[in-house]
Amino acid sequence: MRILIIEDEHFAVERLQLLLSELAIPIEILAVLDSIKKAVKWLNHHTADLIFLDIHLADGNAFKIFEQVEIRTPIIFTTAYHDYALRAFEQHSIDYLLKPVSREKLKQSFSKLKSLQNTPQKVAKNSTAMNELIELLKPKGTKRFMVQIGNKMKILELAQIAYFVSDNKVTFAIHKVNNKRYPIESSIKQLELSLSANDFFRVNRQYLLSRACIAELYYLSKSQVKVKLKSPLSAEIIVSKEKIGQFKKWLVK
Repeated sequence: MRILIIEDEHFAVERLQLLLSELAIPIEILAVLDSIKKAVKWLNHHTADLIFLDIHLADGNAFKIFEQVEIRTPIIFTTAYHDYALRAFEQHSIDYLLKPVSREKLKQSFSKLKSLQNTPQKVAKNSTAMNELIELLKPKGTKRFMVQIGNKMKILELAQIAYFVSDNKVTFAIHKVNNKRYPIESSIKQLELSLSANDFFRVNRQYLLSRACIAELYYLSKSQVKVKLKSPLSAEIIVSKEKIGQFKKWLVK
């Protein structure tokens, strides 16, 4: 089986390759690609028997690939999606692997793939379901948020937000001018998937930063970088070590 892996996390790629090598079927990894741009270029000139696709890539939401190239190859999504989206996968009978990928779930995915390949009607149904799912989970291009202040409601424009922070399971939008915290309903993960990857970057589990709010970076050690934000923002934020490379590339795009 000829396999294409589209994934931007080095450790996730290594784990998936290891688990694939343990399967009792001959497998050839054709390529490992870490961006939408590279995936589109490759898919315009090559084909595979199966694609493993991470939904959130360094240069944006992977569904943008489908807007630029027609894909008829079976796809198994690898994802760290929130529960609401996992239910959408299940309802549409699309297979996914929740990170970190487990050996047993990978075997189940291959069994499901074999069943689909042996039943043309299921292949057609699965293809339709995937198109519906793609539309459902595409980023919606959020431009503003409704926030509550006491008994009043306020519209907060995305351009006014310096960063988002998760604190005790509540997500707050931080105003870039007055530094006020406004609670919003979306989780950090939902925001990461719905906002433009050009404007916001999730530096760790807690913080999603806008490019405009970043003043300077400081190396605390070889594997630790601290972000200093523009005044009047007071937060000091540590970039998780597995995201430092992506973060630095994002800053100079």
